[in-house]
Amino acid sequence: MAKDKPLTELEVGSIVSSEIKASLGYIGSDITEQRQKSLEYYFGEPFGNEQEGRSQVVSTDVSDVIESILPTLLRTFAASDEIVKCEPVTAEDEEVAKQASDYLNYVFNKDNNGFITLYTLFKDALIQKNGVAKIYWDTSTKRERESYEKLSEDEYTMLVDEDGVEVKEHTEYEDESAKKQKEQYLEQITESGQPIDPMMLEQVENAPIPMMHDVVIERKETFGKVKVEAIPPEEFLIERRAKSIEEANFVAHRTTVTRTQLIEAGFDHDKVYSLPADSQDKYNEEKITRFRNLDYDYDSNAGEASTDEISIYECYIRIDEEGDGVAKLRKITLAGTEGYTVLDNELCDSIPFVSVTPIIVPHRFYGRSVSEMTEDLQLIKSTVMRQLLDNMYLTNNNRVAVMDGQVNLDDLLTNRPGGVVRTKGSPGQVMMPMQTQTINSQAFPMLEYLDTVREQRTGITRYSQGMDADSL
Repeated sequence: MAKDKPLTELEVGSIVSSEIKASLGYIGSDITEQRQKSLEYYFGEPFGNEQEGRSQVVSTDVSDVIESILPTLLRTFAASDEIVKCEPVTAEDEEVAKQASDYLNYVFNKDNNGFITLYTLFKDALIQKNGVAKIYWDTSTKRERESYEKLSEDEYTMLVDEDGVEVKEHTEYEDESAKKQKEQYLEQITESGQPIDPMMLEQVENAPIPMMHDVVIERKETFGKVKVEAIPPEEFLIERRAKSIEEANFVAHRTTVTRTQLIEAGFDHDKVYSLPADSQDKYNEEKITRFRNLDYDYDSNAGEASTDEISIYECYIRIDEEGDGVAKLRKITLAGTEGYTVLDNELCDSIPFVSVTPIIVPHRFYGRSVSEMTEDLQLIKSTVMRQLLDNMYLTNNNRVAVMDGQVNLDDLLTNRPGGVVRTKGSPGQVMMPMQTQTINSQAFPMLEYLDTVREQRTGITRYSQGMDADSL
């Protein structure tokens, strides 16, 4: 069977862009809508069915359950410094296993903020189906500006000869103290009255005065480390039919970076500045919901090209680029929003993502969140609580039937303690309160029942949140 022709860069970009738009988690998918809804329930947002003048209280069952589960999870995983433990296979492996365990725990807890990573990962999973973490080798460039004054010639030479040092400002001048010492020495010789050796005098006069240096440098330091970070769920894309990350043919990390960051990462300057600024990520519904109560301004623009944000898709795709009939895993980075530009394309060994979910659904990647299990209860409890409060309002401020023209309506509608209502006849004959039947006896058992259902679904009981005095 004849081999196919290798794919061109344009064909590779077209295939990867098609996978992006067909992936789970792309803008407008059902998963996006479900996760957005879960975030709204977690934040206790209104349901949209509120009526003016009626109770608009919202129960916080989703938030209560999630915040009750988190401490137990974190206590299990983060209470000890030994999160990772390597088991030796043979007796000779014991020392190596111990060193490997120490190193891995140091990387996770010290090089990375392990507690915050676990907290974010678990919370994403509890609210939005799956929490996703990315593990990769991060090569970063650190730039520091430093100023030095009155450096000697040797000190200045040693400084500028260091790797990664670039001189930004430099001022060279004579050493005033050395110059003054030379003048004082010549003055002492001439005033001593003793015979002076002309050759020695000439040597002293022609001796060079040491130069001093004031310099401003920029020190560029490149270093690398293992990076473990939890990424927002809306930034993670995976093919629709995938059962797991390891078996998926397409996985991507969608994020935004500035032009400066792309250039510092080593991409071509002209190609970076030809990329369009991001226009989609600002309007991502999940991101807007997450920042809604923080005055998130998604229309803001810095107005400076170097800080413009660019959409980046770091894609891991199995593709037959060489045309030999065998799909290989490649890391392909695309930039842009519609007409994608390929920034890099290279073979890789594995997909650097891990995922956790509270409730596994067999044979599919996305599981179920704890939020999903309690959202309907939050809606029902909010409805019951609203009805109960409305009933209490009507009980305290009940409706009144009046005889037309016999009661001063302004007095009646002005509800104040000790207020007078003027009537043209006996109040018992021209006014009659319309009694409101209370629903306390029905509402409170209903709320108690809903709490019981929530405990049965989630396993989080009132006792697991801490013993009360009655239980003790």
